[in-house]
Amino acid sequence: MSNSPVKAIIDQVPSGISLGESALSMQGESQCAPSLSDNYKFSDIRAVLSVVTVHQVPHSSLQVSDREALATPAIRPSSRGHRLPGGRPAIVSPTPGLRQARRKRLESRLGQDGTVYQEGRKQTDEWLPDKPAYLRLYLDIPGQYERVKHNQPLGKCAAREEARRKADRWIMRNGVNDREKLEFALRPSEITFRSQAAWWLTEIGSGRLKSRQKNKRGQKIRVTTLDAYTSAVGYLNEKIGHATLATFDNAEMKDLISTMEAETKENGGPRFTPKSISNYFLIASAVFATAKDRRGKQLFPRQWDLNYIGLPAVEKGDQNTPTLEAVEIETILTAAKERYRVLYALLAGTGLRISEALGLEVGKHLTTNCSMLCVRQQRSKKGRGIETYLKSDSAIRDVDLVPALAALVKGYIGARTSGFLFETSGGLPMSPRNITRDSLHPILREMGRESVGFHTFRRFRESILQMSEARTLLIDYWMGHANGEMSGRYGKQLLDNVQWRRECAAKVGLGFALPKEKEQPLMDKSGQVLQDEEQEVAAV
Repeated sequence: MSNSPVKAIIDQVPSGISLGESALSMQGESQCAPSLSDNYKFSDIRAVLSVVTVHQVPHSSLQVSDREALATPAIRPSSRGHRLPGGRPAIVSPTPGLRQARRKRLESRLGQDGTVYQEGRKQTDEWLPDKPAYLRLYLDIPGQYERVKHNQPLGKCAAREEARRKADRWIMRNGVNDREKLEFALRPSEITFRSQAAWWLTEIGSGRLKSRQKNKRGQKIRVTTLDAYTSAVGYLNEKIGHATLATFDNAEMKDLISTMEAETKENGGPRFTPKSISNYFLIASAVFATAKDRRGKQLFPRQWDLNYIGLPAVEKGDQNTPTLEAVEIETILTAAKERYRVLYALLAGTGLRISEALGLEVGKHLTTNCSMLCVRQQRSKKGRGIETYLKSDSAIRDVDLVPALAALVKGYIGARTSGFLFETSGGLPMSPRNITRDSLHPILREMGRESVGFHTFRRFRESILQMSEARTLLIDYWMGHANGEMSGRYGKQLLDNVQWRRECAAKVGLGFALPKEKEQPLMDKSGQVLQDEEQEVAAV
């Protein structure tokens, strides 16, 4: 036994406990602790540590101090069957650190049904149909041992049995007795908003997760959209990034929205509009919704109370949606240079988005006479690349041009057979930012108008189409809007009738007058106007 692991363990017993030689004998070891070999287990060592023996002396011969020691909590007689030779009880010492901590166990539960009651009445009292009923039960809280008492209103019930049925449905619907919820409540939740938001941005950026926009799975969202999400998450991380998702609820969301409403710009105006606050709230709720277990169930389901959290209402009439009149369109076209003039006329006469117009290629997306253009790609908003996917499936369309506009575009193309319709000297698509800086905004300043974007041309075309006799189905098709009406589904065969579409486009017209092209005089190689041409120009 000198080399036995049992001897090495017992040698570590505090000196305050006296051990007799019989405690180390083979007989005492066989009765008080399991025999250990070279391949002993931890459970065997724990059994040895939990049983400590004293001198094999009669209990009656112990001194008074020894009897008092037996009565102390530190050393007490064993009542679990551990006995020394001769039938005397062994002395068991509680081993600190080996006692298993109290925790929730689903195995020890049979499931709770709760108690159906009426306030102020006993279970033996008669049931009152006109008095509301309640369900009392206990709910598990993540990271907390004690369950919380919960009283759920059931409304007025005609009988106790009806209230019981409502209570059972509520318990089943909320998964009070689900194993997954209990397992989640057993472990402390350490998932913070910052960590979950980082995972969310990575997944939607790679296309493995659908974004808040209804993009197809596996299709990456636009870079600018991802940048907007990243910017919003950056602000939210400053405010609630440290908060755990398990403890963040309506009260914390209310504080966040109040903070956003109170922030101001340097000029004293509000930093966030109601629309921006609503978008930030949707992003935060999307982060919560994507925290799921292996079965796809949400770990932190939330029922956001919009009235309680004070989410501001978005009034469409208060949003900044500037428009242009026909006279203003004509003024812009007159003041713009040729390539910009054709671009503005095309935007106002077709309703194309600026990214769609800059993505058009000659010989690929326009017919020979330029009477129809095919929208199949768009210019990327970040960089000068081309994206083969559009904003939505409805944006894939063929737009019919008014004859006057088709002639203007055809004259602008000239003898070109390839390349972008609106390109730079290097053959790349033009930049919307450069166009507004070099052309549109300077013209608007001369007109005394505030700076507007390219979407104002799209709104103008929508208004012209709505004032015409064109059908809603055709208007939505030209503008690239989704038409969810049943009549639109059955009438899609009309859209395949190209001749009918061209006739409708000619009837609608442009809604504005194109500027007259100035006749350019003929020049020789030296740049001098020819004599005959000078006389003709002078005669005119």
